[in-house]
Amino acid sequence: MHEKRNFVLVIALIVSVVWAVIACFLLGPDAMLRLPQRIVSITAVVGCAVWLMYALKVEDKLPNHLKAQIGGMYYEADGICFMPIIRANGEQAELSLYYQNRFENTAEAIVHLRPPEDSFVIRPGMRDIHIAFRADGGDFGVIHQPISVPSHLQGQVVDVELAAGSYYPHSHGARWRREPGMPCGSLLVDWGGAAFKTGIHEVSGEIELIKPATLHLSMPAGVREDAQDQKVWRQEQLVAGSQ
Repeated sequence: MHEKRNFVLVIALIVSVVWAVIACFLLGPDAMLRLPQRIVSITAVVGCAVWLMYALKVEDKLPNHLKAQIGGMYYEADGICFMPIIRANGEQAELSLYYQNRFENTAEAIVHLRPPEDSFVIRPGMRDIHIAFRADGGDFGVIHQPISVPSHLQGQVVDVELAAGSYYPHSHGARWRREPGMPCGSLLVDWGGAAFKTGIHEVSGEIELIKPATLHLSMPAGVREDAQDQKVWRQEQLVAGSQ
């Protein structure tokens, strides 16, 4: 974030105001460069004030790392922006969920993917993919999960239903990034019930998805049809929000 620059702007504004007061009200008629000092000092006051107002009220406090990583098209669930993609990690296909918290406080989030039958899976008998995770304030990160891609789907595009939800236990806090993601479907979550359990969980297709979005996922070609270490998922904090 830009604390040092904003501090310098505040000091510059104070100095400019003092200079403008001296130039406009205290310098005598015979003072050297009286008129140029008035013009320059007033210009400095206006310039510093506008720049400081932009920095405090308009400018993002953190860069949009998600946009830089995957482009300008991604989804959002009330402050948590995200985008699932499938790529090859060597010979192993991997589902990667990139996410970013637009707000100051920690959030709990759930992203639910419902691929069609006879599609990619994490383990046999598991169709829906239910990803639950926490994102600290301003964090940018990714969750990886090995998957199985049948040979007849490799190189194809699969349409997946997508819904998500988020919950900020201590409110959103300050907004650190302004640019929102696209709306997606939602699902009912009992945030106040059982303790929130992070991970990628086995769930049935009976969970109701409310107005789900349709996500077009490209399947990699030339990957294994079985997922190694299928139960192992890992979450990486790529950029901490406090940096």
